[in-house]
Amino acid sequence: MKPFEKIMKRPALPNYYRQRHFQWPDTLPEIFDYLRQHDELPFLYGGDNWPYDAMCERQRRQGVFASQFLTPDLTARQMAALAVRSFDNESRIVDACCGTGQFTRALIAEGIHSTSMVAFDADTDMADIYCRLYPEATVMRSLFQEIDFRCENVIANPPFETAECAEFLRWLGDVQYPGDKAVLLLPVGFIDKQRPKTVQDVVRRFCTLCRTPMQESFARTACRAEIVVLERR
Repeated sequence: MKPFEKIMKRPALPNYYRQRHFQWPDTLPEIFDYLRQHDELPFLYGGDNWPYDAMCERQRRQGVFASQFLTPDLTARQMAALAVRSFDNESRIVDACCGTGQFTRALIAEGIHSTSMVAFDADTDMADIYCRLYPEATVMRSLFQEIDFRCENVIANPPFETAECAEFLRWLGDVQYPGDKAVLLLPVGFIDKQRPKTVQDVVRRFCTLCRTPMQESFARTACRAEIVVLERR
């Protein structure tokens, strides 16, 4: 754990990354360590979900990498409620491309215990902060293409680029058995796309059980998304 000097005059979160000195915590794991060391965040914050809000502020200054468009709270809760109704509650839930753990947080609020969660993310910092926030869950630093075990229940906000999103659905079709389900946040109309042909090739492996618009906006993109519940054929 990296030791951090206490910040005597903490800025408000919206100003933190604009005013940040090089010795102040930068990544979410570093902020978590600071919180553990000093029993307070390095910035003034009055909300109840600092990992999400801090990452959004960090992206505002440093940009979004690898389609890390974080799922807003209300959407995460809406998807968690759909997951609880749709999933086999006797099986583990896979939080794919887990990011800051927005879905796990929402599922816990729905009564799912974190020991039922398996999460992974290709970003080391995201896997690290998830592990610290939810130590009873199983977490891996991994690309989705590297996950080869059965994923009965999947909840995810996958990459939005067409090729990456199609590859995610191809992977999902490979790790799920008939009757397994997924609650996904996808670009609006993605599952209707006729071109490229690879999209329809992977979409045909699933039945669409539910589609509903995303009622919120992402913090760092104008991309519109919808919630889709899929069942493996």
